[in-house]
Amino acid sequence: RASNAVEAVIASMALGFPVALKTLGVTHKSEVGAVRLNLKDAESVSNAAHDLLPLGTGLYAERMVRDGVAELIVGFTRDPMFGAVMTLGTGGVLVELLRDSVTLMLPATRDDIEAALRGLKLYPLLEGYRGRPKADVQAAIDAIAGIADFVQKNEGEIEELDINPLIVCAEGKGAWIADALLVLGEKKNG
Repeated sequence: RASNAVEAVIASMALGFPVALKTLGVTHKSEVGAVRLNLKDAESVSNAAHDLLPLGTGLYAERMVRDGVAELIVGFTRDPMFGAVMTLGTGGVLVELLRDSVTLMLPATRDDIEAALRGLKLYPLLEGYRGRPKADVQAAIDAIAGIADFVQKNEGEIEELDINPLIVCAEGKGAWIADALLVLGEKKNG
């Protein structure tokens, strides 16, 4: 977390370049220009920080994720009748464009999650469509299952959790949360 350009540069140097610099307190960051990607040195971080600071409540730096094959959205909402509900779909900037998603009620098994992923139009990309690298589907399933477990354990407090994107990298390279929005509700028992 950084409140000025100097802190952003220090954080970026600690992470190692290249980095992404994002504005805190802004949803749909890419739509309003509140994110800068692939910053390769202190000068580019400092310049980006000066541009981004007026847009939000601070900044945070993240190491750039490499070898991304596909981006997913993983969303959770609390339904008054059914409890926690998970939506998986094509993520990143393609969410609204493709409207490619499936919904699962929790608890969901790893098999449920894999079947849901297979039901997405995006799935051929995860399998190495047209010679592209295959994605680390098991890492994506691990991440989604872990997030679902967290939501279930905290279901009484979480109103909504949106992870977009979950970047699924090439086989053996993992899956990484690049951005998330958490909305807490009133604590509900039972």
